[in-house]
Amino acid sequence: MADVYDVIVIGAGPTGENVAKRAVRGGLTAAVVESELAGGECSYWACMPSKALLRPAAAVSEANHVKGAVGARLEVSGVLARRDKFAHYWKDDGQVEWLKNAGADFFRGAGRISGERAVKVADAELRARQAVVVAVGTRAVVPPPLAGVKPWTSREATSAHE
Repeated sequence: MADVYDVIVIGAGPTGENVAKRAVRGGLTAAVVESELAGGECSYWACMPSKALLRPAAAVSEANHVKGAVGARLEVSGVLARRDKFAHYWKDDGQVEWLKNAGADFFRGAGRISGERAVKVADAELRARQAVVVAVGTRAVVPPPLAGVKPWTSREATSAHE
């Protein structure tokens, strides 16, 4: 038997999280399906970690332009530790808890539309009374000629350890 919700959201990035929260706030039931980390690309490989990496360099640059300040420098291990903290060490426990506290049920796995207002995820069959929202976000695309040289996308750039 399928679990039934008013709204099923595929994708737990910022858009998916907010759709689920607003649905629940409006009196509907919601389920969220995510194949990777709840919080999405922004939380772990884009917005948050990139800002955490950029700010120390900007602060050092500004400090070195202040009259009387001499020798401000970056400590790479400290910058990377700061980034790791901003990315919550690539663990989404807090985001999953946020979704649950917002009133949505969370399902981990690749969601696949399996029929009209039906989603299959792992061994679960979900049905939506009203809508299935596809909010899967974005990911960098590497053109085939470049794939062999393994270029960095935002994921590699924001999660490097050295």
